[in-house]
Amino acid sequence: MMTQFAQLYPSGLIRYTQSTYLELVTDTEVHRIDFRGKISAYLRRGSRGRVSFHHEHPLLSGVQGPAATLMARATPRYLTDAPALLTAIRQEIRAQAGEWYDFAPPTWAMWWWRLQACNLVPDLTRTGGIILNSAPVGAVRAIADICARHGVETYFKPPAAHSSSIPGTDPYQLLLIGRNYLIAQKFFVSTLC
Repeated sequence: MMTQFAQLYPSGLIRYTQSTYLELVTDTEVHRIDFRGKISAYLRRGSRGRVSFHHEHPLLSGVQGPAATLMARATPRYLTDAPALLTAIRQEIRAQAGEWYDFAPPTWAMWWWRLQACNLVPDLTRTGGIILNSAPVGAVRAIADICARHGVETYFKPPAAHSSSIPGTDPYQLLLIGRNYLIAQKFFVSTLC
């Protein structure tokens, strides 16, 4: 239903927002979009933009699919190039997240903000610990490869069998209106006038 809505009304203006609905003014009508199971949103009244609806998108990768946590083992030697390692990790995270890295404000749903940079210091014997917390498995593996090239031994806590989604619950979906976004499980549209 929302996919067809986005095709019929390719642009709109956010007129009003509440915690469970928003009002969208299109070229011909005003629509109320109710949503259930909201997990993350950035909606500004008065914003205008292209409307699109997605079931798969980089903004959804932190809430759908398996997630893992990457840990660094404490070592008896010093890490001499911690700034270079941190730079390489940040570049990989930006590449994995694509253009959406700077798009969404930091919220718990955006996996690329879960880098624990404070644990990447020259003396891993005292700090070590979590490097990337609850991120998509593909991103965790890429960051583990970078750490291995820099001589940091890592391990990761694999995703739990039930972590990708709880049986019986709906998957999350994404509504984009310009640079505004809404991640929720269900959307309902009604025409106001």
